[in-house]
Amino acid sequence: MTGDAGSVTVEAAFAVGTLVVVLAVVLAAMGAVVLQLRCVDAATEAARFGARGDLDGARRAAARLLPDGSEVTVDVAGDDVVARVRAAPLGSALPGVRVGAEALAGREPSPVAPAEGPDPLAGGPTDGAPAGTASEVGDGPPGPGPVGGATAGTTAAPTAPPVTEPLPTPGTTPDGTAVEGAPGGPR
Repeated sequence: MTGDAGSVTVEAAFAVGTLVVVLAVVLAAMGAVVLQLRCVDAATEAARFGARGDLDGARRAAARLLPDGSEVTVDVAGDDVVARVRAAPLGSALPGVRVGAEALAGREPSPVAPAEGPDPLAGGPTDGAPAGTASEVGDGPPGPGPVGGATAGTTAAPTAPPVTEPLPTPGTTPDGTAVEGAPGGPR
């Protein structure tokens, strides 16, 4: 047996070790990319909840999508809600490497309490006038409405007939003249 036989075994061991390290780095990078996508989803969800005024729900929603030890902050700045998320890929296996995402959402207006009096969308009088008067169907006289005999208390919007225009024949302009060289036109 010559001395070269042992060196081949050592080279094979180094090659296998190198392949294992490369595979581990590739898997760690893929894990970081997946975690980045989860951070984007979590930040978006947190911003949506924050825009509705539920800051605690925003933090809980983001925490559900992220691994333990992740950082979630939700800040309100004027009419905007900013959610920031940071997480460490593979836990603490890669110290110093953190992925994160930020999402911005406009605050939604809070619901308005109903005004006193009848609901103007329910079909009742809108200005305090008794039912069946001209105030319900416009400024015209009381009685049948302006469109199709609508009765007092209902407002029917006039409907316009559909607009129909003939499509131009291939090879012609909209006014019907032939276009030379066009498919279907004169040659």
